[in-house]
Amino acid sequence: MIGESFIITGLLLIASASLFRAKRKKWAVATLPLAVLPAVNALVGFTAVVLLKAKLNFVTEMCIIMGALIVSCTWTGFLTATLLNRRKARLPYMIGSIAFNVILAAVFIHHYYLVLELGVR
Repeated sequence: MIGESFIITGLLLIASASLFRAKRKKWAVATLPLAVLPAVNALVGFTAVVLLKAKLNFVTEMCIIMGALIVSCTWTGFLTATLLNRRKARLPYMIGSIAFNVILAAVFIHHYYLVLELGVR
């Protein structure tokens, strides 16, 4: 799941850069919180597995993912309230962003549960 997290993070950063080049700076900044969860998952996984050659237990992984989810959703709410001017755009963006983060966190937790607790690859 480390590779997939790096790819998701890269795609979100490319989307943000594309919005920045299209002179939609507010939307470019507003998409950055979406990259927090996969970036944290990729960095923690890379550090634990590749550099330290250690396995983290399920509870540790879950706490890291939940912490990243809280940071990402809070940052999304703050940027939605301060950056997005049109009232019509605020609610769909916030619902979509938080739903993306929650679903992605659920996928990561499910993956770590299968790998760490059940030994399934």
